[in-house]
Amino acid sequence: MVRYEGVGGWIELGPASLTVCRTDRRPEPLPPRVLPLQALSDVEFKDATRLRRGHLQLCFGGRALVPAGSDEDPDTIGFGHGQREAFRGLAEHLRHVVATNEAQGVDVAAAYEAAADPLLAWLTRQGVARARAEEERAVRAHAAEQRHIARLAQKLGPEAAAREDIMAAALASATGDRCWYVLKRLPGLLLGGEQLFVVAECFVGSDLGTVLLTNQRLLFVRTRFSGEDLFVLHLAEIRMAAGSQKLTHGVLRVETMRGLVLEFERLKEEDLARLDEALRLAVGSLGRTATAPPTAPPSPAPSPSPAPAAGVLDQIARLGELHAAGVLTTAEFEQKKRELLDRL
Repeated sequence: MVRYEGVGGWIELGPASLTVCRTDRRPEPLPPRVLPLQALSDVEFKDATRLRRGHLQLCFGGRALVPAGSDEDPDTIGFGHGQREAFRGLAEHLRHVVATNEAQGVDVAAAYEAAADPLLAWLTRQGVARARAEEERAVRAHAAEQRHIARLAQKLGPEAAAREDIMAAALASATGDRCWYVLKRLPGLLLGGEQLFVVAECFVGSDLGTVLLTNQRLLFVRTRFSGEDLFVLHLAEIRMAAGSQKLTHGVLRVETMRGLVLEFERLKEEDLARLDEALRLAVGSLGRTATAPPTAPPSPAPSPSPAPAAGVLDQIARLGELHAAGVLTTAEFEQKKRELLDRL
């Protein structure tokens, strides 16, 4: 018996059999496997250099059970530059064995099956372990997602959390958790039949705020220490929109029919992609192409100061409290809310 020590494994050659052992298999090591030479069906050899490891790959029974390569295949043994001569001689000897099997018409598949290779049971256990690990990962991911949904719903409050469009937009956004305060008050700002598509944190000029895209309007709620201001743009007023990704953040440029240019800056990449696509679709549904560039680009206007909208959120919130207390009917609440929004 002659043993050939490789890198992470060894091969031991006998008169009628050879033993293959990979010692680097983790977490469950594969025991040494004794296989008859009559089961050997192919040999591939890659020589080593001073910079690159070589390997000797064996094939039994006419088929490979796992992907080939020294890192994955239990039938592949690697070796270094100093071991190349020994493994080169072993490869030549084993190629002669393969040629002899072919010349004598040996049934290598039957010989391999009769050998009861431990690799088959080992692969089965590995497959079961991988499936179990994947199932456990899926369970943990689902539990984490449910905890995230529960935390967000608690922040938003019962009214906003009950709306599927608000919850879906918040969960899909990369910055949805940071926009919870605006989302909590959003049901009182939405018109009848208005659905939220996208929400994201961004800047307009030096002002931090939240941009919201619905099926009817594009809104920007500017956050200030003294309160919040609301800027509203109806989709019918938008002439074009185009998103661009900078080195560290995204920018959405919106131009109105009146030539006003707005730039929503410092958007997360995924928020920009979602907002850009949704706005194109929304404006396109009105019969225009949102991405068509203007024939003569207008001079950018300064960042818009919100129309006299200071206090609108607070007034609508108070109306909502009166409606919830039964002081206002639903019709009265909707009428007064629309009157406030029409002033923008």
